[in-house]
Amino acid sequence: MTSPQRIPRFHYDGTVSAEQRAFYDQYGFVIYRGVFDAQDVETIRRDARRLERDTLAGTIPAEHRDRVIKPSRDETGRPTLHRLPYFTLHCADTRDLLARRNLDALGPGLLGAPTWRFEDAIDGAVWQMKRGRRSSYSALDWHLDFPHDLPVTPLVNVGIYLDAATVNNGCLVLVPGSHRYPPRRLQPQGLPLEAEAGDVICHTYNILHHSGPVLDDTSRATLYVYYSAGEKPSAGTSYSHRAGEDFAKMITGTEAGTR
Repeated sequence: MTSPQRIPRFHYDGTVSAEQRAFYDQYGFVIYRGVFDAQDVETIRRDARRLERDTLAGTIPAEHRDRVIKPSRDETGRPTLHRLPYFTLHCADTRDLLARRNLDALGPGLLGAPTWRFEDAIDGAVWQMKRGRRSSYSALDWHLDFPHDLPVTPLVNVGIYLDAATVNNGCLVLVPGSHRYPPRRLQPQGLPLEAEAGDVICHTYNILHHSGPVLDDTSRATLYVYYSAGEKPSAGTSYSHRAGEDFAKMITGTEAGTR
């Protein structure tokens, strides 16, 4: 699979079909169109605005604040955050919305085993905002979400798109099927996955992927929800310091000095 035009977009009705599971197993990802409507998207955006304000005001516990990406400033000079961990732990409306859309069925449906959702450990669900210009978060280099040998694996990353994602604003680019082969020291040929607000893109934890820089004046937010069929850690288990450092090194933006 090398052409974006050949990528199927599936409908999610609260269950994962055999066709969708087979596609995910072969290629390592699956796209669902319009899982969330405009009102749903606004619910998550409203929660994000409130959680960002609370985080900047210092009312969110220190252990639940992001330590990976430096804050930036928006077009008006206001401080903004690029990453809000433990999102569903602090955002009841979004948590209820995921239940109403039966999103939790994606985990066992795609992994073929009982799963649990990240919430009170390992950063939980994570909201991320990409911006261009002088942002401290504009792009990510090639990477895997998690190493193969962590007890928490296997897992699936479920990205809920709150804005349109295009090649011009750094959409997700991955190598289909790369989860089935060991990494190689070759320049990967990535496939861009564009999406609309309300779409959901699921991909496996060990597929090779990146996202390019934001080249225009747009910004885009995504809420990442993780479902694991591996060992569940105790509440409060943190995203490892080493993992945070590795993630920070993959970020490319003008403040990071790498792009």
